[in-house]
Amino acid sequence: MSLERIAFIPDGNRRYARKVGISYAKAYQMGTRKAWDVIDWMCEYPKIKAGTFYTLSLENLSRSKLELKVLMKIFERELDKVKTKKVFEEQGIKLRFLGRLGALPNGIQKKIKEVEDYTSEFDEKEVNLALGYNGRAEIVDAAKKFAEECKKGETTLDNLDETSFGEYLYSSNSPDLIVRTSGTQRLSGFLTYQSAYSEFHFTQKYWPEFEQQDLDTAVHEFDARERRFGK
Repeated sequence: MSLERIAFIPDGNRRYARKVGISYAKAYQMGTRKAWDVIDWMCEYPKIKAGTFYTLSLENLSRSKLELKVLMKIFERELDKVKTKKVFEEQGIKLRFLGRLGALPNGIQKKIKEVEDYTSEFDEKEVNLALGYNGRAEIVDAAKKFAEECKKGETTLDNLDETSFGEYLYSSNSPDLIVRTSGTQRLSGFLTYQSAYSEFHFTQKYWPEFEQQDLDTAVHEFDARERRFGK
């Protein structure tokens, strides 16, 4: 089975900063540039149609005000670059944001809507950025949406199954492969529902150190695996 959907937990920016003696802000900037690189590299695999990045967890929003201020400035600047990045138009990439976006600053929310609107007509590929995201929170929010529709008489319990429940999630996109950097081997609340049958690839490198060869290795390892989905 070919790799069509890949997801990344880009971990280790702060540890990389301590390792090489640079500021967290500089490491975050490098990590952001790396994400742009990875999007370009993914486009070299025609069969990969979707990529998802764990950009900021819901728990990350409890970090210090100074660190969050730095992160939000970086996000704003990078969101402004979307319209200048030819890869979205050339590759037909739709950009979507997953999470409790209402927890983000109003300025970020506005820019998110602008770039989603800009890429909304592109339909060849999809890049998802999880911001203010937590997998359990996603399931709770999905359950609330379904309950609200039941309350309004728009659906019934008989209409709910594993497939239809996905329609209430931020994204029903189930990754074939999840790549995590920094040597840590856990999901950390990422795509809790969608990752039930995902394959995993862990690398010791911190996210700013991740290179195209590392992506190639992950893809080739995936291609060599046999996926039976419990059968």
